[in-house]
Amino acid sequence: MSEGKAGVLVILLLIIVGLDPIFCEAFNTALHLEISNIEHAAAPRVMGGSILLSYSPLSISKSVALAMEYEDYRILHRYQKNKHGVFVLSLPLPEEKQKIRYRLIVDGLWTTDPNAGIERDSRRFLVSYFILPDTSGAPAPGVKVLPDGRIRFTHRSAPGNSVSLVGDFNRWDPFLTPVPESPVYPGVYSVTLTLPDEAKYYRYVLNGKEITDPENPRIARNGLGESVSVIE
Repeated sequence: MSEGKAGVLVILLLIIVGLDPIFCEAFNTALHLEISNIEHAAAPRVMGGSILLSYSPLSISKSVALAMEYEDYRILHRYQKNKHGVFVLSLPLPEEKQKIRYRLIVDGLWTTDPNAGIERDSRRFLVSYFILPDTSGAPAPGVKVLPDGRIRFTHRSAPGNSVSLVGDFNRWDPFLTPVPESPVYPGVYSVTLTLPDEAKYYRYVLNGKEITDPENPRIARNGLGESVSVIE
């Protein structure tokens, strides 16, 4: 099947289940079938790499949106109504967040989510909140280029380990670049660096032993024939 025909089928499927094709940034069949079949609003929950929220108005409502505290309530994330009349929203999991605070805007009026916990924020406003389970909000393991050009290295192993980073950017010195353990997510070690353009290779030092990055399949050999991970 051609890519064009596949795209048309995806759009037709979304129309059939009652969702606006613009609603999805990346099509996830299981997630969006789940969204389309929600009959009653429920507490926020995690499904795959997304947070799934739902809202059933007490009266006829035309618009529902959500604003997050960690975005300073500046960005409105708009819900879409599914075939059962339930307003639904899926958001990508934020990194390094354990408690999510937010407020709803229903037909232009600020309110709370009746399906989530309620507390007051630092400004004494009533806000809704929910707790992300386990390490679902932790940085993904591996190497990631951030929007500002910095490189984030994240390693997962047992809590309480000693982890540092060596590479051609720090003369392979195991003492120059420690990788601290997250105070929120045990066993998640992460460091963000500004690297020179010529930086290519690295390894972790785990409890004194150098290892390649288990989450990075790109492996090369250094001048001594040793395996090193490649910065993508």
